[in-house]
Amino acid sequence: MKEIHTILAKYQRDYCTRLLAPTPEAKQLALTFYRDVAEILDILSRMKHVERNPTGFSIHDAPILGLLVRTWKLLKLIVWIYEEDSAEYAAIAERSLIEVAVTATYLLRSDGSTIEDYRRCSYRNRLKILEQAASGSPYYRSKPGRRLLRSIKEKLASEGLDETSFEAQIANNWRLQGKSFRHIFEGVIGENLYPVVYGVSSESVHGSWQDVCGYSLQGDVGKGFLPLYEPLRADIGNVSMIVPFATLPFREWTERVKLDEPYIGEALDFVDRLNTRLFDKQGRLCYGI
Repeated sequence: MKEIHTILAKYQRDYCTRLLAPTPEAKQLALTFYRDVAEILDILSRMKHVERNPTGFSIHDAPILGLLVRTWKLLKLIVWIYEEDSAEYAAIAERSLIEVAVTATYLLRSDGSTIEDYRRCSYRNRLKILEQAASGSPYYRSKPGRRLLRSIKEKLASEGLDETSFEAQIANNWRLQGKSFRHIFEGVIGENLYPVVYGVSSESVHGSWQDVCGYSLQGDVGKGFLPLYEPLRADIGNVSMIVPFATLPFREWTERVKLDEPYIGEALDFVDRLNTRLFDKQGRLCYGI
């Protein structure tokens, strides 16, 4: 906890006033704040209750922990992208963070059977690889192909699974509990935010026409189009919309694994309050989560 105390110690009244002021310095201070948030989440993912988890975490906790680690890694990547000032690259990373954080929160609110289903759903393409190998595809006779097959079989064996263990997942079309991600998102976050914070950013992954027009072309239908070579500048205020998605599962994780330090909740409360004020100061609508 001393590491978190040290990070937050600088956020005294004068420092926060400078952070929230409409000055050129504020952008750099905002980047520092987002970087500090990612570091706090990093620290929380390393903590454990020694009586509950004297060594590592069980297979029932490990999927959630892995998603939490991925969350802070992606947040650190997003901050780095904003330092490089590229909105196009930021959208791709933001979409990934939202999906990871929402999935972690969904698992935290579910029972062990859902977590097991999450693990089994990850084998979808690996089972297809086994089917291709069994049908005689020549790639799987090569050295990399054989190595891939061995890796898949070892992972299945480590979880006590085989190719007949996935009837429920096949019946649900390999969707977690038979739900689309939109269904999961709306159950965790609510209906209103999906188009704004996830639907639009997904276009950067899939290369939709709107995404191409926004980031890779200049011009219009009437006058014609030309390539857009330089990346668009990134609005630093967008990171404030992402932070609540990142902090949400960590709150519930600390309860699950019995991290009973009262300062953890206070630290996350402070982060979310300051982030909301920062979002407002950027002149954007503050979406509460």
